[in-house]
Amino acid sequence: MSNAARHSRLGEMVAQYRLPLLRFFQRRVGPGEDADDLVQDVFSRLAAKDLAAIENVQGYVFQTAANVVRDKARRAGVRRIMTQAPEDLDIEDEAGFSPERILQSKEVLQIMVAAMYELPEQIRIVFSQYHFDGVAQVQIARHMGLSLSTVEKHMAKANAHLLHRLRNAR
Repeated sequence: MSNAARHSRLGEMVAQYRLPLLRFFQRRVGPGEDADDLVQDVFSRLAAKDLAAIENVQGYVFQTAANVVRDKARRAGVRRIMTQAPEDLDIEDEAGFSPERILQSKEVLQIMVAAMYELPEQIRIVFSQYHFDGVAQVQIARHMGLSLSTVEKHMAKANAHLLHRLRNAR
């Protein structure tokens, strides 16, 4: 499929599914959430796909929308954990896990959160935007007024620091 045909097909999908997706998100996200952004996220994901190969377009569109809601909830959970002080973390018992494994996971998470707060603020922001918000390094660089090389170095420093802290905790 040519670029023009892909663009045309995506435009048709936007015209057909924008309002149903908007209603889908409005029913599933809380008040004050921007359903338009979630709709845009669905179409950005679809733009990266070979639309001609999709047999059940409606099913695929709404499965993608469900994934967007799930990803948003996952990021919100991680963000909630990251805003808590390490000593305030209270992760509920997960069914099927041994008490030892749950305790070990809580300890590792507390170490990782504490290690995140040891990082300089700019490095911590770069790391969290990339890993928790799913922002591309190029976009982070533009948004923060940094070079891509600086963002890459910040990511390497954060990864090395967190890995070092995790290895030393065992």
